[in-house]
Amino acid sequence: MRSFILIFIFLIFLKLPAQEFNISINKLTEETQKLSESPDNLKLVWWIPVEFWQAVFAQDQTMPQAQADEIIQVLGQYTILATLDGKIGAFGDITYETKDNIFKTLEIIDTNNKTYKPLEDSEIDNRTQEILSFMKPVLGNTLGNMGENMHFFLFKDQYNPSERIINPKNKDNFTVKLGDEEFRWTLPLASLIKPKKCPVDDELMNGTWNYCPHHGAKLKEQ
Repeated sequence: MRSFILIFIFLIFLKLPAQEFNISINKLTEETQKLSESPDNLKLVWWIPVEFWQAVFAQDQTMPQAQADEIIQVLGQYTILATLDGKIGAFGDITYETKDNIFKTLEIIDTNNKTYKPLEDSEIDNRTQEILSFMKPVLGNTLGNMGENMHFFLFKDQYNPSERIINPKNKDNFTVKLGDEEFRWTLPLASLIKPKKCPVDDELMNGTWNYCPHHGAKLKEQ
């Protein structure tokens, strides 16, 4: 089920070239998505940190730097969640919750148990609204009915890393509540941390690990 969002990402960013430390859009997308484990629900929360757009634009040689910087600056004012909330019927049909109903239950709970509610549309600046208005039709065209029922919700944030609600590179955790379900993230996101090297066989390992799981040796920073 997770793959349908990845298809959307690949269709848009298929042309991305490799870099010295090429953040995997595939892995980053997987790490920022959570799906309901209930067989009766089709609930998805996709947390889209500004690092996602930074990684995309860093690997897109066709995007003018000034335009990329502007978009990142605009989106960096917010924590963004894309949600899908559907109930699967007895015959496989899906009934989706409206954006207004999702808005009523959606919240972020940080590691200090502080709760954040999404912003009303009137609280979101026009430039951000414009950017999101381009994304919504792409989801609909790519994912059909599921894409049309995905909704973006923004939470007021700060571009300054020390003041952000969630910093995906910090050791931390947070929870998103959607309806009667909770989705938890444990940070940092491995896709954003440069891989470490095992001193025994030089194999590259998860950058969030300290020791090689095969040899027990302390991993080296590259």
